[in-house]
Amino acid sequence: MYKKIAIDGKDVDFKCSAATSILYKRLFGKSLSTEITDMAKQSAEAYRMLDELTKLQENKEENQEAILELLAENPALTKVTETTEKIGPQMAYIMWLEANKPQRELFQCLTDDAYVLWLSSFDKGDMSNVYSELLNFWNASNNKSYSNLKNQ
Repeated sequence: MYKKIAIDGKDVDFKCSAATSILYKRLFGKSLSTEITDMAKQSAEAYRMLDELTKLQENKEENQEAILELLAENPALTKVTETTEKIGPQMAYIMWLEANKPQRELFQCLTDDAYVLWLSSFDKGDMSNVYSELLNFWNASNNKSYSNLKNQ
C-alpha cells in the first residue's frame, strides 16, 4: 500500500508492505509490531491519567495535592511522548525507503548514518504530524492483510 503525506508543503511517498517489519527490525533491532503495541499500551495509560486529572481539576483547591502526586508518580505522558518521538521517525524512514528507493538499493540505506541524514532533512515539527498518519496507515495495511488471509 502507498500513501502520500504532505510534509512542509511537499508530498512525500510512503509504502507499507510485508517487508516493512523485517526492514525495521534489521535496522533498529526491534519488532515494529511490538513497539507499536507497547506504544498503544502507554497511550492508554496516559489517557487514563488524563481522565483522572480532568476529574481532579473540577475541584482544584481541594485536589491540588492529589494532582501533584498523580503527575509526580505517573510518567505515562513522558513515556508515550518519548516512545512516539523514537518510533515515529524510524517507522517513517523505513516506509519512505520502501516507497522511494529501488529494491536493489534498499539494503544499502539500512544504516544509522543514512537514517540520521534523512531525518535531518525535516523539521521536528513537520514530522510530528506524520507519525499518527503513518500509524493509521500501518494499521490499515495490517488489517487489510489479515482480512485477506481470513478470506482465503
